[in-house]
Amino acid sequence: MTHAELLHELGERAGVELELSEAGTAAVKFDGDEIDFEADDGKLYIYAAIASADGREGVFGKLLEANNLLAGTNGATIGLDRERDTFTLCRMFEGETEYAVFERAVAGFVTALRLIRRELAGEGDSADRPQPDLGHRLGGHFLHV
Repeated sequence: MTHAELLHELGERAGVELELSEAGTAAVKFDGDEIDFEADDGKLYIYAAIASADGREGVFGKLLEANNLLAGTNGATIGLDRERDTFTLCRMFEGETEYAVFERAVAGFVTALRLIRRELAGEGDSADRPQPDLGHRLGGHFLHV
C-alpha cells in the first residue's frame, strides 16, 4: 500500500479521518499521545516528541541504552531536536508497505513512546522494562483514538 493508503486504512480502522495534508503531513492522538506522520520523497516518517531535553543531560545514557540496537524502541530511533530542545522518537518507511506490518509498527511505536516517557519520568527502569506485546490490533485495549 502507498503511504496515503496506509494512513487512510489506519484512520478507518480507528474510526477517524486520517489523510495526508497537501504538505504531506498528518497527526493523530492515541489515548492522548500525539503521533505525527510526514511523507517526503518516497518515505513516510512516524515521529513524536518524547520529552523536553532542557537540562536533561543526565538521561542521555538511558536514551542511548534504549536506542542501542533498537532494544527499547521497537524499531524506532531516539533523537535530539535541537531546534525545539526535545527528545524525539522516529521511525521511517520507504516505498510500499503491507498494512499489517504498518499497523504493528505504529502499535510498537506508541508502546515504545509510552515506556520511554514513563522511564524518563522516573516510573520505570530499563533493567525491568517489560518487552511490549506487539500482537494486539486496533480496536483492542491499546490503540484507542
